[in-house]
Amino acid sequence: MTWPHFLIKAAPAAAESTGTILEAALAVHGVAFRVVKPWRSLPNVSLMTTAPGQPGVWIDAHSYFDRCWVSSYDVPIAGLFGISAVITDNFNTRHVHCNITEAPAEITDPHTAADAMAADVAAHLRTYPSLTGARWVTMASHPASHTEYREAVTAHGTWAHIFSPTGYTKGPSLDTDHVWNAYQRRVTNLTAELR
Repeated sequence: MTWPHFLIKAAPAAAESTGTILEAALAVHGVAFRVVKPWRSLPNVSLMTTAPGQPGVWIDAHSYFDRCWVSSYDVPIAGLFGISAVITDNFNTRHVHCNITEAPAEITDPHTAADAMAADVAAHLRTYPSLTGARWVTMASHPASHTEYREAVTAHGTWAHIFSPTGYTKGPSLDTDHVWNAYQRRVTNLTAELR
């Protein structure tokens, strides 16, 4: 054997994994996305998509390959048992799309499964209310700092937002109590500083 030894990465080829299939399905449905690594401590990456004023949708495939459970957007097609798209915001966490089979059943047609996921994500992005054109109403303000507590009513509930030209913001969030409490703390702190 000669030195140096060359190690060959044992990852599946693109044709044998879900990454290109999921990306192509999203592109067909006109959904823009990016690859993100949600947690630095974990090796997995996900596809994430969103529209202005909307929370992100996290897309992953799930496979049981070589006696290991794998969840990421780019997993081996062999053993593929699920594709999911999850939205998490200040209201709750819920599935936009969930196609999980019971092990050891596998998804036999990954292209059709990816297309179904992409269709659901595209429909979600069209129907979820964008806050870009929301009508924000100032509910309370602190004139000395120009800090305002604002609310906007949408089909998905009342959103709260703190705005200040000095750069302090909070929200938008469906957790209006949390944002209101943050506004009150800010006003209290600014009032104490002025004394």
